[in-house]
Amino acid sequence: MNDKLVLGVIILIIIALMIIVALVVNIVLKNKRSKPNFVPNTDSNQKDRNLTIDDLISIVSDPNSSKEAIFKAVQYFISNFKFPQKEDGVAPAAARIYLRFIMLVSRHKNSDAKIISYLDNEIKKSNPNYGLEVDKSEENGMNGRSFR
Repeated sequence: MNDKLVLGVIILIIIALMIIVALVVNIVLKNKRSKPNFVPNTDSNQKDRNLTIDDLISIVSDPNSSKEAIFKAVQYFISNFKFPQKEDGVAPAAARIYLRFIMLVSRHKNSDAKIISYLDNEIKKSNPNYGLEVDKSEENGMNGRSFR
């Protein structure tokens, strides 16, 4: 009688283990199916294509742009755009769009002091002749911010 009882307990344990394994496999398969497929990040795609200054201005003009998007736009601006040379100490008309970008970054609600300072320092390093114009653009942007 003890042999039959032991055999019954062993069979019951084997059946319980099979059910547990089946449940674990089922849970793993459900989790694997529910994961979304990888969608490439559009920000990384922007690195591959050539952005214009107008593209960057549209990013920093959008009130819904995130802090990260603004910072990436600033980095792209610094690495890919150079101010035109001054003519007789005066900034040419072509420099206005670059100064507008600086003003919009300074004005944006999601720009913080680190982004603005980084932009200021990097532009002044590469374009020391535009220090005054950059400061004025930043000031105009900061004055246009609404602190609520």
